[in-house]
Amino acid sequence: MTRLFEKGWRAKRGRSGPSIVLLGALGLGLWSGCGDSPAPETTDAGLLYSCAMETRAVPYMANLTLASTSGGFTAVLVESVPGPPAKGTNAWTVKILDAGGAPQDGLTITGAANMPDHRHPATVKPVVTPVDGSAGTYSVTPVYLFMPGYWEVTLTLQPAGGTKDTVVFPVCIPG
Repeated sequence: MTRLFEKGWRAKRGRSGPSIVLLGALGLGLWSGCGDSPAPETTDAGLLYSCAMETRAVPYMANLTLASTSGGFTAVLVESVPGPPAKGTNAWTVKILDAGGAPQDGLTITGAANMPDHRHPATVKPVVTPVDGSAGTYSVTPVYLFMPGYWEVTLTLQPAGGTKDTVVFPVCIPG
């Protein structure tokens, strides 16, 4: 029966070689993750993704300080739980300062995590809320970094009656 099926399939398709190669290539593309991402890299530690060669990410440290796009604000990543950020759900505490270093309360802040190499966002958007009793400090949770690789966590800052600004935290999540 198998021979009859193969014979009929080959007769209809004309040949089987390229079709099998195409199916194999499609399977490899699905296995590799998403989009145009490179094949996983295996390291000595057995990881599928190593951050050792990632030059765009900023190494994590408590009180990591980054300027906003316009330079009008500074964002301080006071803490990440876990620290450094890891695959899965993270909770961040961020302090926003103006150009003069004064804490900024009353901002409307939205968050987003994105993998630019894969061209997709995180499947869960972080919610940003003020931390009571701590001037200019906001909770950002969940920061859901669901797979290893290079991520950009963007906070969009909207002061009341002011111009929107953004700050981007470039992070690498090892696999």
